[in-house]
Amino acid sequence: MDEAVARHIGIPYRHNGRGQDGLDCLGLVVSFYRSLGIEVPDGDGQPIPQDWWKHDPERYLRGILAHGKPVEGPLQPLDFVYFTLTQGVVTHGGVMVDRQRFIHVMEGHSVMVTRLGSWWQRRLAGARRLV
Repeated sequence: MDEAVARHIGIPYRHNGRGQDGLDCLGLVVSFYRSLGIEVPDGDGQPIPQDWWKHDPERYLRGILAHGKPVEGPLQPLDFVYFTLTQGVVTHGGVMVDRQRFIHVMEGHSVMVTRLGSWWQRRLAGARRLV
């Protein structure tokens, strides 16, 4: 997993990004799992507008709930975590790299590993175990 983290750290944020030149949070999740030999779907096949959450606030969550199983108990490495960051809508996700940190990317930032501290825990909407 350390190699997968190292390959992704520093890639810039880019809306709808799916490569080394830029990733959005879904692109990072897909790329990160893929680098570990785990295939996960890359959205619903439609372009994602910048303000998608205003028009279809359940879009991200629908995709998430279709895969894996809900995490009951402590988070583990490779759990997919998702957050409500925009007006109570699930708009962000990442992958746990250990029991306390997750890899993710946000607008205005590059891919990073962040501690799941109290700020993130308050916004944590759930987690799925995909493997």
